[in-house]
Amino acid sequence: MLWSATRRQYMIPSLVVAFITSALSSDTCFPSPIAIRVGNVTLANHQVARGAEIHVGDPPQPFAFLPQWPYNTSFIYGIDGHCIFKRDAPTRDGCTTIRGGAYDAFASKTRQVAYPDDFQAENAPFPEISLAADNLKINEDVTLTEFPLGVALNDWGAEGYHPMASIGLGTNSTFLNKLQESGRIASRTWSFFWGRNGGSSTSQMDGSLVLGGYDRAKLSSGERYVERLQNSTSPCATQMIVTITDMVLNFPNGSDASIFPRSLSTALSACIVPDYPVLMTLPTEPFVNNFFELTGGAGDHERSFGINFFALKYSTNEKRYDGDMTIKFRSGLAVRVPNDQLVVPDVDIDPTTGELVANYTNPDLVINGIQNINANDMPQLGRQFLSSAYLMVNQDAGQFSLWAANPAASQDLVAVDANNADITAPCGPSAPTIIDSSSSTPSPEHALSPGTIAGAVVGSIGGFVILGFLAFWFIKKRRENPWKASEQNGVMYSHAQTEAPQQPSLKPNSELPDSSYLVPVELEHPARHNAAPYELAG
Repeated sequence: MLWSATRRQYMIPSLVVAFITSALSSDTCFPSPIAIRVGNVTLANHQVARGAEIHVGDPPQPFAFLPQWPYNTSFIYGIDGHCIFKRDAPTRDGCTTIRGGAYDAFASKTRQVAYPDDFQAENAPFPEISLAADNLKINEDVTLTEFPLGVALNDWGAEGYHPMASIGLGTNSTFLNKLQESGRIASRTWSFFWGRNGGSSTSQMDGSLVLGGYDRAKLSSGERYVERLQNSTSPCATQMIVTITDMVLNFPNGSDASIFPRSLSTALSACIVPDYPVLMTLPTEPFVNNFFELTGGAGDHERSFGINFFALKYSTNEKRYDGDMTIKFRSGLAVRVPNDQLVVPDVDIDPTTGELVANYTNPDLVINGIQNINANDMPQLGRQFLSSAYLMVNQDAGQFSLWAANPAASQDLVAVDANNADITAPCGPSAPTIIDSSSSTPSPEHALSPGTIAGAVVGSIGGFVILGFLAFWFIKKRRENPWKASEQNGVMYSHAQTEAPQQPSLKPNSELPDSSYLVPVELEHPARHNAAPYELAG
């Protein structure tokens, strides 16, 4: 009977606490993710480049950025884009398209001095840069002021593999850190869908770069596959290694054929490099040779020196493959690449005007066959792969996730926390936010919405009322029956211990073994490209 009396006497204050705690918790929310459009961006030269649309400075200067995962610092090219690696030396307009924009520092009213302490150390190859700080307009709702940017002073040998302005999203990314410290994203998570850029209007679609979560509308109904990021000594600079167990050609007549040799007893480790300009690199022997043997193609191919840099190029009278290709992974994920994203027009940049010109007569198979000194390099999965797969990386959790992609124009953003779990109580649409990068805090007029401030005030007052009520009640009970209060405290403590909830944990489907055979080599200058391009239709 003592326990029953205890339970009744504690019932009223416990219900009060539970009720008010529930009410306060219902007002707790987390910031919604930030979405950046990935598509054709109209640049200062009135031509277009495909990338993440971000504006720099005031008046806003348009850029098509590509995310570079090994880097922590973001960099752009100035009005001297250092495009001397192109055989036909481009004009300023031509170089602007190649670089995804040209930063005119003297035209920006918001340019500030930047200091070396504002820039993170880089372990990967990086161009020589001058330092600047300027506004970064991420979308219509979010602007970072005085954001530190490097302005490249040389080409740094990346040629057409990594030619454009870069948003650094590495393990200590300044970009992600500023957004998280300001409370604008819930975790240092980002997701990438390249979209689709085939030869016809029906095979083209914008993609997105999502910060602080992912876009659920871009996922197929298939399962999510979670893997761990490799450590910094990994041969894969992005630390995202997957294992390919098969690659299957899906012919239009319904038959399938694998390009993996029957004698192959081991799977292929591959590194995901989301800005890499083709679907994938693949050893010529045996995989690429098997592809062309099964599809009736030729044995030798020229290379593209355009947007799909170093992809294999079909000759004029060669039979083109007209089926799809499915890439299967050890995790259980299967990604089917449709033909209109596998065989695409060869698109180059006019060196004088910066205009994109497409060659439909000699299209590209967006695979880079590696051979000779590169034959043993780890294969890479590039941005065309992310037309058919959806990628999310959580730097806080040290994990990355893959899904089969659903190419949908709709959007359904989901916030993700530092443990890589979905957040079920996101805040409503955020007011336009100006974030001072020098202090990592939002500007006063946009830091908190009126509803949030009111909720905080009400919550504080409610907390004081609860504490006052509980203090009065306990003092009153102790005066009535001190020894009983002591026993009651013991009962309540024991009850709380036994009812504590267990926190769920998210485990990856499988861990991938480290690979160590990748040896860095210098990029070679390819031979001159002589094929005459055709005007891009439409």
